[in-house]
Amino acid sequence: MSLMTETARRRARRLFAVAAVCTAAVPTAPALAAPDQLSLIEDETQMLERGPEVQAQTLDEAKALGADIIRANVIWARYAPSPNSTKKPKGFSGRKPEAYPAGAFGMLDSLVAGAQARGLQVLLTPTGPIPAWASRCKGSAKARRVCKPDPKLFGDFVRALGTRYPTVKHWSIWNEPNLKSWLSPQYEVKGGVAVQRSASLYRSLARSAISSLNATGHKRTTDQIWLGETAPLGDDPSGCSAQRKLRAPKNCAKRINKTSPETFLRGVFCLSKSGGSLGGVEGREQSCKGYKRLNVTGYAHHPYTRGGSRPPLSKTNAGEITIGVASRLTKLLDQAGKRKRIPSKLPVHYTEHGWQTNPPGVNDIFAVTDAQQAEYINQSDWIAYKNKRVKTVAQYKIVDDQNISAGFQMGLRLFNGGARKPAYNAYKLPIWVSKKGSGLTVYGQVRPAEPGAAVTVDVQNAPAGSSSFKSVATVNVTSANGTFTVDVPNTGGVWRLVWNGLTSRQAEVANK
Repeated sequence: MSLMTETARRRARRLFAVAAVCTAAVPTAPALAAPDQLSLIEDETQMLERGPEVQAQTLDEAKALGADIIRANVIWARYAPSPNSTKKPKGFSGRKPEAYPAGAFGMLDSLVAGAQARGLQVLLTPTGPIPAWASRCKGSAKARRVCKPDPKLFGDFVRALGTRYPTVKHWSIWNEPNLKSWLSPQYEVKGGVAVQRSASLYRSLARSAISSLNATGHKRTTDQIWLGETAPLGDDPSGCSAQRKLRAPKNCAKRINKTSPETFLRGVFCLSKSGGSLGGVEGREQSCKGYKRLNVTGYAHHPYTRGGSRPPLSKTNAGEITIGVASRLTKLLDQAGKRKRIPSKLPVHYTEHGWQTNPPGVNDIFAVTDAQQAEYINQSDWIAYKNKRVKTVAQYKIVDDQNISAGFQMGLRLFNGGARKPAYNAYKLPIWVSKKGSGLTVYGQVRPAEPGAAVTVDVQNAPAGSSSFKSVATVNVTSANGTFTVDVPNTGGVWRLVWNGLTSRQAEVANK
């Protein structure tokens, strides 16, 4: 098991207790499933790209929303000198922070300092796009932007970051490496057969990054180092698989934009479909000989459902890993642990997640309504809460992107005017109501509450069709992360939570 962070250790020392004083007899609250889950928020647009004032305001808002940790992708090309040159600058040593252009790390410096000053932890993800001179591909700078990054040069970049940020205790390696837009090629055609390439390429990048982090004092005995940051879906088109009997068309590799996380991870960990060691031709293709364990402390994943456009428990295709089928991920991790590819029973961290809503005046079928966004955020919290392997839950973003066509509208606020969506309060005060025998279980979380603070939540019910709510239970929450469950009678109608002047969304009993 990985070493816990300082916050997690502090939280683990506190005993969870929920006392319920009810207007009707209510059973003792169930045992807490995840008292040490962290809440993560990511929004690079607000925190890195819009200047110091917006950054400070956004960090204040993240703290008020109840975040424990802030994530930021550290895009290599943005910090490197001469990123569009195909030749590495003469005399440049990428492992030295002082060798980078003056002021290059300014906004990242203030993000780290500002977050930590507010009691927030920081997760940095060194990733592409890369400087053209760090690619082992040919062609223009555009053609090289994510193509075959040199592992040694990437390790130098990570070493510079590790040296510059000794107080950052959470690191993850490369964003969505199973997507062509972040790492290429995903496949190459060799001898008429499509060969999966991004898995072994990613493994090399990860080894280099881990070594650099260790060399700069960020070891798994003191810090968190997470593998993955994988996207949930994959298209693996017919005729482009690694099956030896299939002949791949010449343009096969170009047609694959994403590799399913299961296929990708079996390549990263050199695992057969049955969980054994990958051997033969495929083993050689994935450079599996002499596999050395990847010494990481956790696995990061982005468990979106169809880009945040479908309910959390939507049906998935084979090889995909969304929040509703997290057991597929833990099964792979446990198979890898058994083969000593990684430490056993790695915890899982959801580090990017959310639901896409329609911007005002836009009708996009690949989006959900504002009310559904609020509901699905709460449902996903409940799903993650029940999974003891999940140690981090995520919200991407705080504010919608301004660019409607190319950006993401997964924020808790609109960009134009900053109006709060229903998801804003739903994120601060989640609620989920599910059946339990003849009664109900109400799950909730008071995200902004300080660890150990005395928190009292009123659980209220109103008959169907009525707006007259009455208190059913008063819950004294003492869990470190503000989560609680309480059993109540099934009186029908709708439910809500009230805390410190804040009211949750109105929740009906879930069918699933």
